[in-house]
Amino acid sequence: MMNDGVNPPAPHPSGWIDINCHILPGADHGARNMEETVEMLKIAYEEGIRTIVAVSRYDGQHCLTDEERLEELIRQVQEEAGKIDPEFQVFHGHEIYYSSDSHEKLMTGELKTIAGSRYVMIAFPVEIDYKSVRKAVRDVIMEGFIPIVAHVEQYPELTIDIERIEGLIQRGAYIQITAKSVTGEFGHDIKSFARSLLKHQLVHFIGTDACDADERAPYIKECADYIERKYGNDYVEELLTANPLAVIENDDIDI
Repeated sequence: MMNDGVNPPAPHPSGWIDINCHILPGADHGARNMEETVEMLKIAYEEGIRTIVAVSRYDGQHCLTDEERLEELIRQVQEEAGKIDPEFQVFHGHEIYYSSDSHEKLMTGELKTIAGSRYVMIAFPVEIDYKSVRKAVRDVIMEGFIPIVAHVEQYPELTIDIERIEGLIQRGAYIQITAKSVTGEFGHDIKSFARSLLKHQLVHFIGTDACDADERAPYIKECADYIERKYGNDYVEELLTANPLAVIENDDIDI
């Protein structure tokens, strides 16, 4: 595994991995302070999560990119996680709202991949067009990184036709959806599309995309239970353990 000094050793694969959680206090639109971070950690642990990728959002305006500050925040959050369970791990990566500016910062190393790996979490404004998403995927791959497109079910231009998601995968992208999309908290249309992606096995990761300890807390068990009922435990383990573990360890994903 490529380790940048911020992240702890690789996680123990006995629990689920939340690959998209805004748990760092004061880093973006997520946890407001360490007290809320601790509450989010407790909820995540109770849900069965044993490893968290603490993403901090970069949208060109509001994002913490100071490396020393990020290292200190990760250290503090890891310390709090360790109080719950010594094997409860926290990693870091930026959730990059893709643009020419973020592309340059990714290339210079100012923006971080997931756990120092080749994998990059990319996101977009809700109104993004499909052509721009395809271009971003191509650009990331051409620079030697592997793109994970975050919460694809929330972009209207991507939900017009499931073949658009297939097209992104064929171009080399991996797909993450949000647990609460599957369970219906974001509305019927998003739930329907997210479940269709699961049915057609076009999902590689489930993340909580949690931002607080209340309405957007890191709940994942209800989603996992649904997937297990419909498709079996092997699919749950693939989405919540095997695939995200491969990312953290900078391995290839077997799909």
